[in-house]
Amino acid sequence: METSMDYLLSDIEKTRIEMIDLAQQYGYCNPDVVQCSQKLDLLLNVYGTIQINH
Repeated sequence: METSMDYLLSDIEKTRIEMIDLAQQYGYCNPDVVQCSQKLDLLLNVYGTIQINH
């Protein structure tokens, strides 16, 4: 069973790869790429907050 931190790190990596793939396909200004980037930012902020609190 994955811990919540393992799940978060996995989600960060999957989102990062998805963003890179989308950007290569559609360019950096595509709304789907921007949305994925924003999701990645949110995940990274959560990760950073957890790191600060531990």
